[in-house]
Amino acid sequence: MPANVYQVIPFSFVVGLLIGVTSMGGAALMTPFLVLGLGIRPVVAVGTDLVYGAVTKVAGAWMHCRQRTVDYWMVLHMACGSVPGGILGVFSIRALRRFDIDPDVWVKEAIGIGLVVVAVILVIRALRGRQADEPNPWLLRHRRASATAWGFVVGFVVGLTSLGSGTLIIPFLLSIYPSRPARAVGTDVFHGALLVAATGGLHAGEGHVDWGLLPPLLAGSVPGVLLGGYLAPRLPVRPLRVGIGLILFASGVKLV
Repeated sequence: MPANVYQVIPFSFVVGLLIGVTSMGGAALMTPFLVLGLGIRPVVAVGTDLVYGAVTKVAGAWMHCRQRTVDYWMVLHMACGSVPGGILGVFSIRALRRFDIDPDVWVKEAIGIGLVVVAVILVIRALRGRQADEPNPWLLRHRRASATAWGFVVGFVVGLTSLGSGTLIIPFLLSIYPSRPARAVGTDVFHGALLVAATGGLHAGEGHVDWGLLPPLLAGSVPGVLLGGYLAPRLPVRPLRVGIGLILFASGVKLV
């Protein structure tokens, strides 16, 4: 166990709680905490967060499979773009080293920019309410091609920064399944499990994972997710999402 375990468990509990209530913001909250709060190198923070996230997403994917809330064909089309994009994102870090460029500096700035983008998306969706989830006719007509293209973009961002596997995918899916949010969430979680497991495995192979942090991260987040799932129907989600968005925006500005 790391010396700062008493910081890690409470914060990971709060992150898990917020994920359970809002279904968003896991990597966007955890990665800046690892960098700004614990002083972890940005590249290692990304790899550690992806491996940590893979465990929780695989468990969530299993539950959604049992509940039959996964569109496997949509997962396949998104993964055809996101997995190659994620691999490219991880290998971009290796390429930076070959050119004698410090990847931590670039990844830190990329995380900051990613946080600002994620924060804006969260706040806009929260303020627009149900209007943000209205069906998009163009996406409905070209959903297979757009799923692969958007998956590639999201995969690259996830491989490089660990951000966006849920926050950037769920608005796309809700534009396709506006009347079936559970199916959108289940498809997002299953796809996220594939993407995060693939990119997390590559980061682990590159030595970008602090294995000592994983037990306290999971020890806090798992109970938090369970409690958040229980509280979700009883709490106003929109103000929470706006609050999370503002926190992410401030963290992003600090990292850029």
